[in-house]
Amino acid sequence: MPGVLICDDAVAFSVLFRRWMRDCAVDVVGHATTAEDAVANARDLRPAVIVVDHLLPDAVSGELVPRLREAAPQAKLLLISSMPSRELEQAAEAAAVDAHLSKAATPEEMCQAIHALLG
Repeated sequence: MPGVLICDDAVAFSVLFRRWMRDCAVDVVGHATTAEDAVANARDLRPAVIVVDHLLPDAVSGELVPRLREAAPQAKLLLISSMPSRELEQAAEAAAVDAHLSKAATPEEMCQAIHALLG
């Protein structure tokens, strides 16, 4: 089963996201709360999808995405954030991610987005 790496420092969201992925038959292979851990986990775990929060304690998505692409070129990147939708769209475009989604999305929307990226 292809794996998903979660890169988010919000523990409550990460716990919920992991539960949602289990409910839709997606394996979460790892979790990172900093950019440094995200890059190391991406390289070591070789996930199919990396879910990355726009703002981590040590980097924003525009800085982190190129590093993740280098560490795990096979991975699709899904940008998530609680920022307003227009700002999220702008951040996603600037970071050149494969998809973006609000943290306010439903579990079903999260599952659909991950399955779409898994192909």
